[in-house]
Amino acid sequence: MLLREEEYSHATAILSGMEEKTSLFTELEQWFEETYGLRVYDYFCGLTNAGRPRLRLLLWDRDCVGKMKKGANPDERKQRRTAEKFAALCVKYKMHPAYRRPGDFLVTYDTLRDEIQKRVLRECSGEMKSIEASDIWRVEILFDRVYVFFETDEQKNRHQDDNVCGSIRRKLDAIAERHDSFGAFADGVQCVFTSRQTLDEKYDGNMFYYTR
Repeated sequence: MLLREEEYSHATAILSGMEEKTSLFTELEQWFEETYGLRVYDYFCGLTNAGRPRLRLLLWDRDCVGKMKKGANPDERKQRRTAEKFAALCVKYKMHPAYRRPGDFLVTYDTLRDEIQKRVLRECSGEMKSIEASDIWRVEILFDRVYVFFETDEQKNRHQDDNVCGSIRRKLDAIAERHDSFGAFADGVQCVFTSRQTLDEKYDGNMFYYTR
């Protein structure tokens, strides 16, 4: 799921200290970290497509969300325990009437780091697309990754060996760092090195099919 603009703005305002947390959120945040060792950055109350109340907890990244699952599915025990705690907090602070019984709502998770990364890359896309290095044909930004296309597969393989790709990666990291005030790129930019040859031969030059 993608965060709406107002949700993203609210979460980053809390993260930067510009928005004060409610007592309910502060207690939920403390409990969640003590119970699961994970930080909650915000929460959103809404409805599923079927009209059922849904609590969306905003965690940092996909690894954090993975810790709340069993394989590909949500961990039902953790879901139930979290719903019980949130329902009790809603009763305690007299908030969110539709969430005061744990069986009445779903608990799902969104990620903040992915949203920050996508927005940072969008903000500095022009700068990234104009980087210069040997044999670059094109630089594309798609979601939270940067794709660097050389002209041929031979060039791509050669530049992975002669550290041209490493130099490009460092340039991309430096650009992202200048725009990243929340540390979403602490591990660097996700960069994919490929070639125009691969795009043309395997995907008929269609960028949409290549990135599917």
